[in-house]
Amino acid sequence: TARCLIASLRNMLHSVAGWGSIKTGGGSVNELYATDVSIINQKTCRKLWKNRLPANIICAGGYDSDKGFCQGDSGGPLVCDKMAVGIVSFNYRGNCSYPNKPNIYTDLSKHLPWVRAILKKKTC
Repeated sequence: TARCLIASLRNMLHSVAGWGSIKTGGGSVNELYATDVSIINQKTCRKLWKNRLPANIICAGGYDSDKGFCQGDSGGPLVCDKMAVGIVSFNYRGNCSYPNKPNIYTDLSKHLPWVRAILKKKTC
């Protein structure tokens, strides 16, 4: 199940990559930047965000850390053990200085039927 997947991900290497800003209000960069991030427990994440989060998410980085994504990284991958498991979605008010709220990713495991249907069609 997805819950088991996320639990097992806590012990793996997680990384996010993108060509977005490297600081709040900054411009995009000319080279791909990547950083390691930690998965944040859903209960902690929802408490910090005051339960204003969609259901199908992964919380990682940006909390109790100086690592995470920034504006312009949206759509980039959250990779765990060489497997894409999430898609960069949003952070707190576009703040890349890593406030005390986790970064939010779309959980790909919740959308596998849709992904498989698209791949089966072999068209985009």
